[in-house]
Amino acid sequence: MELAEAIRSRQSINRVKQDPVPDEVVEEVLESAVHAPNHKITEPWLFHVFTGKGRGELARARAETARLQAEEEGEDEEMAAGRVSRERKKAFRAPVVIAVISHAGRDEVETTENYAACCAAVQNMLLTAHSLGLGAIWRTGPVAYHHHMREFFGLEAADSIVAYLYLGHPDMGERPRRREPVSEKTTWHRG
Repeated sequence: MELAEAIRSRQSINRVKQDPVPDEVVEEVLESAVHAPNHKITEPWLFHVFTGKGRGELARARAETARLQAEEEGEDEEMAAGRVSRERKKAFRAPVVIAVISHAGRDEVETTENYAACCAAVQNMLLTAHSLGLGAIWRTGPVAYHHHMREFFGLEAADSIVAYLYLGHPDMGERPRRREPVSEKTTWHRG
């Protein structure tokens, strides 16, 4: 697939089959990430790959985080149980879940640039997955920012969870994409 076509045709795929994705295909997706631009070659990314029964680790961490959130927000028991169940299930929505972590920099500017580099790495992963015929979607949500998930991944103070990338073989057709013309988002400054 030509790069320009991959960029234009890639879309978030939120329904994938549970068929396993070969490790070598996942490794190809991961390899594409480390070629993202990163200021001063900090290589700030770290990846946690959950497959098969390994997704259970992520499910337990997400469920416990949801329980803690419900407790912190004073939810009643029935509402909390629903929240916990929904979060647990999210770890199993795809045969492969990759958590992308950004390490903090030496200062605030480098930390911001590291996060941006990890976002570029995720885009590389999404495009590579698409070019290999896989469906993928980038998710985070409130659970990703909770202290319990940060502890689960062993994050330092300014480290960040950038993405939960869900990968699998698509189980849905293409949909029309909505994008405003670039001309409506561009201001030219000419000399």
